[in-house]
Amino acid sequence: MNHIFLDNHQLTYHVKYTKKRKSVQLKIVSGTHLEIAAPNAFPKASIEKILHEKASWIIKKIVHLKVVAANPLNKSITGGATILYLGHPHTLVLHTDKEKPMISVQDYKIFIQVPIINTEQTSCFLESLLKQWYRQQAQQLLVATTSLWSAKIAVQPQRITIKEQKTRWGSCSSKGNINYNWRIVMAPPEVIDYLVIHELCHLRVPNHSLLFWQEVARFSPNFKQHRAWLKTNGTILMDIFKK
Repeated sequence: MNHIFLDNHQLTYHVKYTKKRKSVQLKIVSGTHLEIAAPNAFPKASIEKILHEKASWIIKKIVHLKVVAANPLNKSITGGATILYLGHPHTLVLHTDKEKPMISVQDYKIFIQVPIINTEQTSCFLESLLKQWYRQQAQQLLVATTSLWSAKIAVQPQRITIKEQKTRWGSCSSKGNINYNWRIVMAPPEVIDYLVIHELCHLRVPNHSLLFWQEVARFSPNFKQHRAWLKTNGTILMDIFKK
């Protein structure tokens, strides 16, 4: 393991050398560790020179990771924990009952009724139940929102699919099929609108050219603000339901 100081931050880093790689790639794994992919025989001194040159960017990312780690949102699925839904923190309120499982929302609380089973089973069952509920909410909301904006933009997707995606919030295929990451239902409604508009505009302009962003701006004038929200809070949305 290698060690380096960047602006008074002590970090460790691991280098993975690859024969076919032609450039150095940095990945911030945690608030104290970096992973680096480099071409074979790339000198350690040159790697550390790159790290010092990018120190400001690296430290900025590390500070953000620490802020996210300290944020109690989306950290656990237990009674009293807080989890995002439609952009607002909601407190989880658990009830055990012999009746069938049920979830309802009121006054920024998510009420979850679960059967009486042992503690270990309750934890797994609760996570599965709540994740399924989120996906159902995402399905209903995203289909309705897509229908609404499709009419306004005058386009029509071929198919809408709700998926579990690790790095994308949405995508639009060349065949006109739109995929959404169900986790977006945790974001504020205006951010969800932006995502839908973004994907639908790809039916008009299938790239990220200036023309594409002009189309997005027609229907979402504050799209830069919504993109920034996702960039800042995306890690929190991905922090829950990792199994």
